Amino acid sequence: MKINNKNLLNLIFGVFAKLFSGLKLALLGIIIARYLGPKDFGVFSYVISLVTLFTVFAEFRLQSILVRDFSEKKIKKEVLLGSALKICLFFATAGYILLSIVVFLLDDENIIKYFVLIYGLSYFFQIFRFLRAFFISKLLNKIIIRAELLTALIILLTGILFIYCELSIDYFIILRVFDVFLFSAILIFLYTISEGSVFKWKDNVLVRKQLIKDSFPLVLSGIAVVIFNRVDQIMLKHFINDYAVGQYSAAVSITGIISFIPIVLSESITPTLISKRMLSKKNYNLNRQAFSNVIIWGSLVLSIIVMLLSPIIINILYGKEYYPAIEVMKIFAFKGLFVAMGAVAAQIMIIEAVHQLAYIKSVVGGVVNIIFNYILILKLGMIGAVWASLLAFFFSSYITHYFIKRYRYIFWIQTKSLFFGWYYLVRDVKTLANIKN
Repeated sequence: MKINNKNLLNLIFGVFAKLFSGLKLALLGIIIARYLGPKDFGVFSYVISLVTLFTVFAEFRLQSILVRDFSEKKIKKEVLLGSALKICLFFATAGYILLSIVVFLLDDENIIKYFVLIYGLSYFFQIFRFLRAFFISKLLNKIIIRAELLTALIILLTGILFIYCELSIDYFIILRVFDVFLFSAILIFLYTISEGSVFKWKDNVLVRKQLIKDSFPLVLSGIAVVIFNRVDQIMLKHFINDYAVGQYSAAVSITGIISFIPIVLSESITPTLISKRMLSKKNYNLNRQAFSNVIIWGSLVLSIIVMLLSPIIINILYGKEYYPAIEVMKIFAFKGLFVAMGAVAAQIMIIEAVHQLAYIKSVVGGVVNIIFNYILILKLGMIGAVWASLLAFFFSSYITHYFIKRYRYIFWIQTKSLFFGWYYLVRDVKTLANIKN
């Protein structure tokens, strides 16, 4: 079975759209960090992390379900879009109310509470991001990448202008809100041009209920993922100080970019594995192991390189003020390995349609991260938060598979890659490179 060129091109556009979105935020974070300094950047990062905790609830993770429903064409697009709009509006409002209650209960300075409530307004501007699902289902990822590129250009130039004008931290909080607003506004504009007015959308109670039911497991998984990606910075703020959050966040931002590489690679290889599985189960199993070996060991090598270059990377990107982040980055560089293992597992689950219990992994990771952050931050400071995060990824991306019967075979695929993948690495790279679609 050959993969349609249009589908392949759409996949490539989709991967690059994610890449540009991630790079935009990383570059913006770097220029803000250099300008604000560790303490104020710690405040900035804490605000972003706290608001992000409730973002999944506010968005309600409809995109994957909508892509499926748009593709099946069983329900009119106007009804799907209208129902999705009402769902997102309700949960964005609920999310903001929940955030406001949490802000009221936390023992933070009033100015930080103000920053959190300002950035929380982004929940309402994220509502229209479900339009991504419509464009993805129409194989129009090229439209999304245009929106991402235009948004990135405007936001980064505005950020540089703010620095030139020597504006205070609250302007950069507002800039992050504007980032969300701008991307959604561009999506609405592009939809209106190609499909017509959004006022034609229609809500349907039955469709709305079904969308909520289908999306709820993804929401649980998403909340858990956000917790074990963000809770460390929140706990650092309350257990230590803003300066520690700033140093930690600087290191995390860079390793986040590196960790994105195995995700992009695994998504790019997936269409080939799908075609192989449909042609020959035996060949698919061989290529599946080769895929795991290459992604996992490639990421391990990259992690070692990042660890060795940490002093140079921090010095060039952030400057001398962020030297304490070097030790954090040296350890956190190995996050890439566990992200790679998670990416391999996720793609295998999707290809073989066994992803229904995947949220359990995320929940385990979230719980492990909270427990070990509480224990290790008090003993080891920033380094404790690093080890807590790595342990969370280790359990979520690897160990949990053994204890879920449906995923135990993935545990053994990963184990084989860890211990023997290096031996077959050259052969496996050639195997993947020579696979014919």
